[in-house]
Amino acid sequence: MREPTIGAVVPVHDGASEIGACLDGLLAAGFAPDEIRVVDDASTDGTAAICRARGVEPIRLARNVGAAEARNRGAAATEAEILFFVDSDVVAAPDARRVIADFFAAHPDHAAIFGAYDARPAAPGRVSRIRNMLHRHVHLEGAGPASTFWTGCGAVRRTDFEAEGGFDSGQRMMEDVEFGLRLHARSRPIAICPALQGTHLKRWSLAGMARTDLLDRAIPWARLLAAPRHGAAPATLNVSRAGHVSVLCVAASLVGLLVLAVAPGAGLALLLASFALLTFANRRFLARLRREQGPGDTVAALPVLWVHYLCGGLGFFWVRSGLDRLCGPRGDAAGAGAR
Repeated sequence: MREPTIGAVVPVHDGASEIGACLDGLLAAGFAPDEIRVVDDASTDGTAAICRARGVEPIRLARNVGAAEARNRGAAATEAEILFFVDSDVVAAPDARRVIADFFAAHPDHAAIFGAYDARPAAPGRVSRIRNMLHRHVHLEGAGPASTFWTGCGAVRRTDFEAEGGFDSGQRMMEDVEFGLRLHARSRPIAICPALQGTHLKRWSLAGMARTDLLDRAIPWARLLAAPRHGAAPATLNVSRAGHVSVLCVAASLVGLLVLAVAPGAGLALLLASFALLTFANRRFLARLRREQGPGDTVAALPVLWVHYLCGGLGFFWVRSGLDRLCGPRGDAAGAGAR
């Protein structure tokens, strides 16, 4: 059987610090330079020169259009039958092309697949390792049929991509998730394929993680849940039971801090109980973290998880309370590339 043609699409905005490694990964995975479409979303650094040094001529945009439209431009510039979307701060594994080709050959009915980060996050620091490993854990735990899509390391058939009109360029963030919802609503199968992996280069600080988890994850996610245009599909976006419990644990700990001022014993008991339950609810992730990164990161993961679930709860409250609508426009499109 003839192997389908596969083209890689990489949006990037001011990504000089990581685009070289991203392209090296794609080249090592067997992609020829003319099979890679880098969409330079109005970068002001040396991104274009780095691409050219590797034989890849970038598609340079004079105006910043955001990640969704940049990906659409890259898809339009290739005739490949399979579109492999990769974030500019992700280094695809050497077997990525083979995994994609084998999957679509074995699953001719599937529209798309996406993978996961590997267990070797490149950025230094415990917060970076823990946050990247949390993303990896969620995707590995969800292996199999999916109702969303991920452009960090994901592939889709061109026919399905064009049938949906590509990504919604008006979607500031989560355009890949929204695209996956449309595929799912059309009963087009999507799968999480753990064998498709990449190394994430992003460096996280606790403050940066909180901002991203709130503004670029939780709030856009809650908006998709509340969007009537997706019908029943948003029900599939609801987080796991462990996620719900974790958000409640964070809320209980905040109450415990307040009680601590007037009733120290009761406040301390509530704090200890909430963190104990948070640990139990996330025991599978903590076990994976201990196996793959060691006990030090496992202990440090609890405050990182607390911040992560705090942002998730705040984002849901912000949208469901109506504050989101009261605050007017949702902002311009974000720069393409790393997220």
